[in-house]
Amino acid sequence: MTSLILCTINAKNTTPLKLLYKIVKEFFMYYFPNLDDITRLIMITELERDFKNGLFYIPKSIKPDFVCTYKRILKASFEKGDVSSLRRDLIPSFFKTRDKNGKKIPSNIRDMVAFSEFNRYYARAVLVRAIDENKSVTIYRARQSVNLRAESKQSIHKNYFTKGSLEHMLAVLRDYNILFSGKVDIGFMQSNSGLSLKL
Repeated sequence: MTSLILCTINAKNTTPLKLLYKIVKEFFMYYFPNLDDITRLIMITELERDFKNGLFYIPKSIKPDFVCTYKRILKASFEKGDVSSLRRDLIPSFFKTRDKNGKKIPSNIRDMVAFSEFNRYYARAVLVRAIDENKSVTIYRARQSVNLRAESKQSIHKNYFTKGSLEHMLAVLRDYNILFSGKVDIGFMQSNSGLSLKL
């Protein structure tokens, strides 16, 4: 594989980092081992819970005119899709080009929103199942990454099994005001970490 990459680099006169980025992006993989019908149903239930309680998180990069469409697309991905289908359905015109401070929105915003939002509801569903089925959860890597953060490496394989710890994690994930406050660390939902939970 290495020799193939080097040959391609020499042939196209492309910098190694740019080529490596393209290759990784092409073969980006997401892994959700507990994404079955039961988990999907719980994800939808959790989403509707947020609608009802006024705790649905709207990414700041989404244009107001597309919020209703975004909700529908998100629910559809829970019903029968995945991160890849969600990213595909989140077309570029849904997103702002700059934030409220005039800073340019990242070019990979579709990838970021698709993974983070799908993963957040997936993790909530896994926690609900763990509590209901009296099981433990383990932190694992759900999205492949070239540059692994040290804190992410330390979190992988951590196991949580007490009802109290599971309920605490679920409570944090259910309230984005707490989750995104930066005051609570549950070990795996840091921005762009690529980590998730599995039974």
